[in-house]
Amino acid sequence: MQDQFDRAAGCCFTGHRPNALPALGKENTDEMQHLVYLLDRALNAAIDDGITDFYAGGAKGFDTLAAESVLRMRELNPGIRLYLALPGHDQSEGWNQKDRVRYETILENACKVWYAADICSPESMKRRNRYLVDHTGRCIAYLRRMRGGTLYTVNYALDQKIPVDNLAEHMLD
Repeated sequence: MQDQFDRAAGCCFTGHRPNALPALGKENTDEMQHLVYLLDRALNAAIDDGITDFYAGGAKGFDTLAAESVLRMRELNPGIRLYLALPGHDQSEGWNQKDRVRYETILENACKVWYAADICSPESMKRRNRYLVDHTGRCIAYLRRMRGGTLYTVNYALDQKIPVDNLAEHMLD
């Protein structure tokens, strides 16, 4: 992706797919609007702290919300950048048209895209998740299920002494 990067200037995102988000990811619900509010608030706090480089994994659900939030914030803060770390070129195969259009829009507006492999696999997803953490000094997550790739990524970040802001904890407020 980048030849040189400043870990202190980077923040990654990790979170669940739509079926594990509030209201099953239905974005017009109060629960999902609250999650987007929390995400925007965390993103603004990161920007206020000098974070300029944001890394997302491109999956449906939280990754998509995070990438779109960065792109919205970039309109007001042109110095921030969105980097995508994707598990494979085929990530969006089988997605419906609406999700593919969102994905393509995010791809077109990202500063750089890095692929862990040509074809998605469990190993390429782990490689993508490690890449996200290895290039950043901060993580914004939505973790409420104690299994899967989000848990793996959060645990990897914590093992690397990267602070994690888990927005799922704020949903209880």
